[in-house]
Amino acid sequence: MRDSWLTLVDRVLRPSRPHIERCVRERDHHLAARRAIAEERARKIADCERRIESARAEVFAANDGVVSSRMTALEREWRTLSRPDPDAGLMDLWARIAPASWIDRKRWHDSDPAARLDAAIALAADASGVETAESAIDALRLALAPWGTPLGSQIRWRAFDRDREIVVPLLADPARAACEAVTSPAVLERARLLECDVREAAQARFPERPSLVRDIAHAAFVDCVWHAAPRQAPFAGRLNPVAPLRDLWKTGYVLSAIDVSSVTIEIA
Repeated sequence: MRDSWLTLVDRVLRPSRPHIERCVRERDHHLAARRAIAEERARKIADCERRIESARAEVFAANDGVVSSRMTALEREWRTLSRPDPDAGLMDLWARIAPASWIDRKRWHDSDPAARLDAAIALAADASGVETAESAIDALRLALAPWGTPLGSQIRWRAFDRDREIVVPLLADPARAACEAVTSPAVLERARLLECDVREAAQARFPERPSLVRDIAHAAFVDCVWHAAPRQAPFAGRLNPVAPLRDLWKTGYVLSAIDVSSVTIEIA
């Protein structure tokens, strides 16, 4: 068990992204195309503004208070040209790099606008890992339900926000029940030693993420105790809630936030 946990620690925050080279090439083409579009748009806006100024001069020269339909049309044209594309052409890129089954789900959309392009590239480059991570969240939701711990149904993907402890409180009830069900002090001691080893390995891997370190180490402790607990109430028929967390971490992704409506996965 110790070796498998140490191997897992080495995979956390390291998604495989097998398609990253293709996605980066598409990103470069996308950025070049957006630059060309922006230059053409700026040229058209400048030309429209010159025509507006000319039309205004004509209105002032006539001094009759009449605003011509041409002036109204020019102002409408300017508003259309000045209106920004909310997705900056990102949907076209997404259609080229993401699996066809993803086209109606813009996984990058929950990221901050400035981070959406990078989010789209990171997610599309690791389609299999992303889907496995989402399946792990579904399994975690199922495993925690008997303990009265709800997880929101919506899955969001966002870049790193801040280091926060999530798993420790999430596993509070099953951890307490597992510890109460185990009668051998040796089991708890073995679990504590595993927790210590995993904590040391995680601290060496990502020392700037103390909350994530505690989450993973605590999960190792709970996993060890859970496997030693007798298969009777309250464990009969219940799933080990650490198993889906392990599946999530193996993909390289981690939980970023949870609430009653959604679960946020960090785009490592």
